[in-house]
Amino acid sequence: MGEKRPFTLFLCVILLLYLLMGPMFLRSIDRENFFQEEKEEESKWQGVITIWDIPRTTISGSTFGWIKSRISEFEKENPGVYIELRELNYENNKEIIQDGALAEQKNRPDILPLFVEGEPISLKNVEPLENWISKDTVKKLRPEFLQGVTDQNKIYGMPFAASGNVMLINTDLLQDMGVSSPKSKEWTYEEFINFIEKIEKVKKEEVLTFDAYVGEGDGSLMPILLSDGGKIYHQEEQRFGFYQPEMVSGFQKLLNIKQKATIHKEFGFRKKNDVYHDFYENQKTVILAVDSKEIYTIERLKKQDKGFSYEVMPFPKGSIDIPIWYSHNLSAYAMMKQEDLEKQKVIGEFLEFLVQEETQQSLSSLGAFPINENVNHLYDEDPLVKDWFKIGYDYQTYPLPFKRKKMEKQMIESIQSILTGKSTPTQACKELQMQLE
Repeated sequence: MGEKRPFTLFLCVILLLYLLMGPMFLRSIDRENFFQEEKEEESKWQGVITIWDIPRTTISGSTFGWIKSRISEFEKENPGVYIELRELNYENNKEIIQDGALAEQKNRPDILPLFVEGEPISLKNVEPLENWISKDTVKKLRPEFLQGVTDQNKIYGMPFAASGNVMLINTDLLQDMGVSSPKSKEWTYEEFINFIEKIEKVKKEEVLTFDAYVGEGDGSLMPILLSDGGKIYHQEEQRFGFYQPEMVSGFQKLLNIKQKATIHKEFGFRKKNDVYHDFYENQKTVILAVDSKEIYTIERLKKQDKGFSYEVMPFPKGSIDIPIWYSHNLSAYAMMKQEDLEKQKVIGEFLEFLVQEETQQSLSSLGAFPINENVNHLYDEDPLVKDWFKIGYDYQTYPLPFKRKKMEKQMIESIQSILTGKSTPTQACKELQMQLE
């Protein structure tokens, strides 16, 4: 019994010391952690980031409102970081941005649009993003749109929004003719042709059954050309895909529409304003193939008592049994090269911020569509969009590395040669493949 007393006394001393010294020790650890966190906070880069941007018109008509709101949100989350926006609203926007991309570092903005008027800027001074954005962020991006900013496994821009293509149907004209609107929210190519044939039987002579603009800066007919599985570019094989059966079949489908529907005698060669004027103002076109943002043009006209009743339909499905979502206008920002690595890290954080789920929800103000695959309910409350937006699509866009204007020009010429009978779909596709290669 006596042998245990020293040990018991020892334990009591240790316990007493812990009670006396423990709180001081813990406070010391907390204080060290506090100062470490404060030091890390102070060491984060602070300063001004410059961005030049082009107009991105919101549904309400604001040209730079969307990006201004995103900048304000990011600045609130990152005290000491300021983003200076230069609003480019000029006829020579493309020239200004291309000059900015090639300027010396001291005259270069930190962020530029990767695409201007459908053409990528020079990649000479663009910083690839692999070292500045996380792998988790990359995994969230739709691979088809990621391809649109990637060349030789280097990501040259952060895609943040996309457009799509739809068919707008003037249901007032249908009602006048006694033709019912499509019953389903999606349709096959055969059902689309049947719909055209019903209109043809009862329409007035001056009415155009179908129309679309064929020209630069517009991909309204691409979902038809790609509907049987065609692809503009095969990324894995690094080759164009125009001279293949699926693409020839798509061109043939377009030719069939021309032969079945009453179209303008200059279909494929008209100015964009003339095509739109016949649909919006003259209200003589039943079906217009168009960029999805045009939905909101009708809505603005309706608010001015100049609109009409209409329905939105996806493009008809071809042999792959899924409608094509073709984004002719992919919105993306490029980070420009510079020596301040800490600053580049913050720029990367801003670009990642633009594709976060919460930020992507704001794209509804642009009438644009998300790049983040996890954003699936953006238009659930929008009666104009919700039914066709949630349909499964095969997403496609232009590949990055090629001169889009040149490729687009040659595609337009091929379409026009088919419409005028100068070439068969097979001949046009073969010649287009040879020109591009």
